[in-house]
Amino acid sequence: MKTFNRKLWRLLLPLLLGLSQVSGQFENYLDSLHAEELYEYVEGSGSIQYLAKGNSEQALLQLEQPIGFYGEKYEQIYINTNGILTFNVEFTEYLNQPFPLEYPSIAAFYSNVDTSNSDDDSSISLFESRDPQSLNRAQLLVRYAYSDWTEFEARQLIVATWRNVGYFNSKTDRRNTFQVVLIVGDSQTFVQFIYPQGGLNWLQGEAGEFGLPDIRAQAGFVAEDGRYYNLNGSGSENARFLSDSTNLGVAGVWLYQVAPLAVDENALAPNNVETRTESPALAQSCNGNGHQCDSHAQCYDKSEGYCCVCDPGFYGNGRSCLANDLPMRVTGSLSGQLNGQAISEEAKLQSYVVTTDARIYTTINPVSGEQAAQLRLVLPLLTTVGWLFAKSVNGAANGYQLTGGNYQHISRIQYETGEMLLVNQTFEGLNYWDQLTVKIELTGSVPRVAAEAALHLPDYTDEYRFVRPGELHSLQSYQLELAEEKRVIGFQVDQRILYQSCLRDDDADPTDRSVLQKVSKITLDYFERDQALRTSALSKIGVDAESNACTDGSVQCGENAICVPYEDTYRCDCHHGYSAQVDERGAEICIDVDECALGTHVCDENALCSNNEGGFSCVCVDGYEGNGYRCLRNNTADNIEYSTPSETPVDSQQGYPTEEEQQQPRPQPEQPDEHDDYQPNQGNGQHLDECYSCSPDADCYEGRCGCREGFSGDGYSCVNICGHDEVFEHGRCVPILLDDHEVEPRCNILGDCTCPAGYELSEESRTCRFAGGYEVDNSEDLLPCDVDSNCHINARCAWWENQLRHICTCNAGYSGDGYNCDPIEDSCAITLIYVHQLLQKPEICDAHATCGYNEELGKSECICQRGYQGDGHNCQLAPECHAAEQCGENAYCDGGVCLCNAGYERDVSDRCVPTGRCGSVFCGSNAICKWDEALSVQFCDCIDGYQGDALTGCISIPIPCNLRNNCGIHATCEPTEDPANYTCQCNAGYRGDGYVCIEEQNCLSNPTMCDMNAKCHSTNSGLVCVCNPGFYGNGSVCLERQQHDSNFLIVSQGVVLVRVPLNGRNVQPIKVASMAIGLDKDCVEGRIYWGDISARKIISSKYDGTDERVFISTDIESPEGIAIDVISRRLYWTDSEKDTIEVASLDNSSLRAVIINKDLVNPRGIAVDPYREKLYWSDWDRSNPKIEYSDLDGTGRELLLGANDVKLPNSLVVLEHSGELCYADAGTRKVECINAQSRQTRTISQELSYPFGLTFTHDQFYWTDWTTKKLESVDSAGVRQKPIQTTFFGSHKLYGMTAVEQNCPQYSSQCQINNGGCTDSRLCLVNRKSPSGKSCKCTSASTGCTVASPYDFAAPRK
Repeated sequence: MKTFNRKLWRLLLPLLLGLSQVSGQFENYLDSLHAEELYEYVEGSGSIQYLAKGNSEQALLQLEQPIGFYGEKYEQIYINTNGILTFNVEFTEYLNQPFPLEYPSIAAFYSNVDTSNSDDDSSISLFESRDPQSLNRAQLLVRYAYSDWTEFEARQLIVATWRNVGYFNSKTDRRNTFQVVLIVGDSQTFVQFIYPQGGLNWLQGEAGEFGLPDIRAQAGFVAEDGRYYNLNGSGSENARFLSDSTNLGVAGVWLYQVAPLAVDENALAPNNVETRTESPALAQSCNGNGHQCDSHAQCYDKSEGYCCVCDPGFYGNGRSCLANDLPMRVTGSLSGQLNGQAISEEAKLQSYVVTTDARIYTTINPVSGEQAAQLRLVLPLLTTVGWLFAKSVNGAANGYQLTGGNYQHISRIQYETGEMLLVNQTFEGLNYWDQLTVKIELTGSVPRVAAEAALHLPDYTDEYRFVRPGELHSLQSYQLELAEEKRVIGFQVDQRILYQSCLRDDDADPTDRSVLQKVSKITLDYFERDQALRTSALSKIGVDAESNACTDGSVQCGENAICVPYEDTYRCDCHHGYSAQVDERGAEICIDVDECALGTHVCDENALCSNNEGGFSCVCVDGYEGNGYRCLRNNTADNIEYSTPSETPVDSQQGYPTEEEQQQPRPQPEQPDEHDDYQPNQGNGQHLDECYSCSPDADCYEGRCGCREGFSGDGYSCVNICGHDEVFEHGRCVPILLDDHEVEPRCNILGDCTCPAGYELSEESRTCRFAGGYEVDNSEDLLPCDVDSNCHINARCAWWENQLRHICTCNAGYSGDGYNCDPIEDSCAITLIYVHQLLQKPEICDAHATCGYNEELGKSECICQRGYQGDGHNCQLAPECHAAEQCGENAYCDGGVCLCNAGYERDVSDRCVPTGRCGSVFCGSNAICKWDEALSVQFCDCIDGYQGDALTGCISIPIPCNLRNNCGIHATCEPTEDPANYTCQCNAGYRGDGYVCIEEQNCLSNPTMCDMNAKCHSTNSGLVCVCNPGFYGNGSVCLERQQHDSNFLIVSQGVVLVRVPLNGRNVQPIKVASMAIGLDKDCVEGRIYWGDISARKIISSKYDGTDERVFISTDIESPEGIAIDVISRRLYWTDSEKDTIEVASLDNSSLRAVIINKDLVNPRGIAVDPYREKLYWSDWDRSNPKIEYSDLDGTGRELLLGANDVKLPNSLVVLEHSGELCYADAGTRKVECINAQSRQTRTISQELSYPFGLTFTHDQFYWTDWTTKKLESVDSAGVRQKPIQTTFFGSHKLYGMTAVEQNCPQYSSQCQINNGGCTDSRLCLVNRKSPSGKSCKCTSASTGCTVASPYDFAAPRK
């Protein structure tokens, strides 16, 4: 065997020497090419440009000859601040998204570069070079690297260099240097990346407080057809190794062929075998592949391979390490089917983990209420994230420490009712934004649960057993409680977790070892407004049956504090003599309480108090003796025993009395001698003066409480021994007589006295005097006149409905009580001649009568008021009705009274309306309907003693909190605008009425309320979610805003739509139409919409004319004007045949409504201002031309310009920065602008021919002219520009136009997402004047309201 080895060595030695010689030759050759050195600009070899300082700058290089890149040829190259070259289009803003980007580009180190605060040695440059030495160096490198390009000739170099550049936000503490070189031949293009040693020192910009972190630097290529290529490590932590790795054999140097390429090819790396330097053996060791460990980890070799271990302060599996206590996000997608219903592909899972206490908030949305109800039964959706980031107890590893976020979680759930569900969760590690990603697949069924049912999952403990390294198993039973239904759902979960384990040689095999995880404080809620299922829980791993927060080592209270277990968590309470305060860092600390200064000590009044740490001491003053807590004069202190306040021994561990102390009997105070002073605090010492604890019905004598006469009890609680109609006098209870005798008042120790009912306190507060008797109607004592004919001869026996009895009533002309009636001879009025005034005599007419002059009698007489009948001296209610017809709708006549039918009640206008109805609304509880005389309208108002919203319900007005401390927890008593009044107000972070305050669910306390692509912002209306730049939505849901082509005009030539670059060159037709007049763009989706009056449709396509779609084709006649609200996602149009202005949702064209249908003749131009929420339109009616505007829902319509101001107004456009409305008027031959608020106008250009279409870019107005048949323009200074003569592909007229620019509104609105929450097929339209900020407009599909056809409002003209 040894002989064989020697022979083999003799054969291999020459071969190894040869390889070594070749390798040496290779290294020497590359060294001679200086491939790692940056290319420098050589004077006279071409031009060079430097970018301005900043974070969003660009420079253009116009090429003399186009160069190839993938399958295209390009004449323009832009260098952009953020480490990227783009072809034919600038790309200044940094987009925090992974490749591929929207534009053809070469990314050297695409990242958030910022040179705003850089010094002179920092620069970004771009130059062309034809320097022979540089060209030779580049072409030799290509010839060596590619065996099929050994004759390659370099014609020019294009070099972009980022030298010593900092990162966002204006940071320069770490700087990067890198270069990209385009090596251009006759038809070939190669790209060389150079990353000098030590040149890469940062990977990403500084993230905002609540925003996503920047993606780590990306390097590679993006082709126009969608192909893209990433360098090794691009977008990850390994991007830092671009300066250490290579595909060429020289560290930090990378070379690729990018043209020519076949359609199925991508960027080509060198194919010279000598450039492949990687050793398979090295890849299995730290030397060869240690960079696979996280940047915050160390690599350790083992007998076979290597392992990565996170550094102190970080946790994970070594391949991925996270900083301790850093909040984490988890994002995932759901798929599959549940209970036979497919899960929406739009449903996303987001979790936010507060790692400091392992609290997990999880949201799944959008999801219907029915499906959300069932998803609450899928326990693994809640548990697996909790396992990943569980709080470690006793050194147990949580899921992330084992897996690094890469694992598979397989669950099988068996419900006791027979249903079964399979859940497969695949965790794929951190994404570009350091969010953990997961794909979830559900298959099977769960028990049916009502969407509104409240579910409760009690705290539980899971046991995970290691089957082998890299595999965990758990089998556990659970119970879900439905309290309202008194129902329990039992189920069993079988879980398997599979991951890649790495055990070092000295690590113990965990097989068969178990670990317990406790999950507590679980919530399972559904929020219909957001269509979101939200859950939360706390999770700990490594617990045992006796664990609590104070004993498991997870809590460390500060100095002078003790840990107290509290529910499933803990609290740190200060020791006795200390109180909690918040220091300048916001941490709660325990500081000594100065009882002496605060007056909370129990020293005797004849003692001095001295504060000490954690307590105080008392010393009697001169002339007194005692223990300080009780001090007596020297001559009275003899033979008196004192006791200090009891000091109960405290267990230093738990803060409770020791077991020994609890068993020890408490000493009883000795009874005082009859000659000794009573010592109220002896043996107690907990009260300075017991008198303050006495009952109000007790007296205090020498510190003792004793109930007064007439009361029984212990002095602290006293009960009246007399009945409610009795009073204690002279040692006994005597009845209270309603006469004028006096009784003694009841007085408390403070001297406050009260009297029994029916008595009042004398001025001296010494006696209670009888307040007076009751008034008795003597007539009630008489027998009714229908029983005893006792009426006066001039009276009659009449039935009085209001008293329900017969009463004697004097006849007409007589007055009296019916038992005595005297003739009335005088007039009811007295004439005061000297003032010519008529006054009514008092007490002659009935209270429900007036004095009026009777011409026949020649005197004034009493006349009963309307609704009453009688002789005027005695009036009673007249019958309200005799038949139901006299009572109106929904009422009937009963005994002369109109009563409302069942389910109806009278309103303030005396009509029977549905119960609770007030005009068009229903009043809430404790509210009534009232009439506003000034406005002549009905309104709901709270009844006396109540306050609040009369529509939703009024609550009783409580006693002011400054008189009675009745505020709830998390609330304080605060003065109102009137300083004399106080009210309970919830503390910051809580909401409610001040009596019940609940914690606000806002995006700061619960970040899962925001989309992963949104930030939590503080605004005047509170904390709101705002989508990040590059996304749009309401913050709860954010959709990615795609990048599209820009900087061109789209113009209608009637039968053809053309695309016109702003330089006027290379005009191209993009779409054929029948007769397109008005058009507008949707910059969010990159689409153009136009109205075809011949086809009677509104149609859309992409900017390049592809992907044509019919938007609206029914109930439309002549759509001349189109305007798009890209923020609220609405399209408005004018119909010149129907004489209407209509609107539809861009997301669902079936949601459409007519908002203006009157006083229109020839509506044409239309423009929307989504920022100021106004809609403008023109009407070129020759007899009465005008421009009007309204709110976005058609309300608040006003005339802006009339016939004196406009003649033939055509197209309109709103200037985004100022809100001015600009219009093209073919009658006045002007383009003008008006401020809708101030009504000030300014002329942009005049003496035109026939302006029709109008648009505006950031610095220039453009309009189409029917006479010159050109695109005319003027800059912002009013200087006319050279017109653009377009090639006519259709008719010889130019109609509507729009400008497509790079910027696109980033704002949100109430109607942007989910139709603003409007239901019943109603259309959400923004209106800030409404309480909700929007109106839900009825459509033809709404069932709760009806909409007439537009033809009902105005017949179309023939």
